[in-house]
Amino acid sequence: MAREIQVDVTGTPDLLRLAEEVSATRTPRILSRDHEPLAVVVPIIKTRRGSTPSDADLAATLASAGAWKGLVDAEALKREIKEARGSSRPPAEL
Repeated sequence: MAREIQVDVTGTPDLLRLAEEVSATRTPRILSRDHEPLAVVVPIIKTRRGSTPSDADLAATLASAGAWKGLVDAEALKREIKEARGSSRPPAEL
């Protein structure tokens, strides 16, 4: 893993504006010189990784289990999806 080096851009208005824009829009920007890419500025997205789900989260998940039972024929649905996707591959000969 690459070693992360933090660079404070507080005193560099152009870099600060770019960093704020990337953070606000959550859209990466490629920095280039003479049309040659040099670096990428990406937003830091905070996640809840490692957090414990709340009781409401667990209840909602459990409540959705089996929600399609009796409403949809699963095998027919899978066949319809497969047919809709089509295939350009020739049939396999064994």
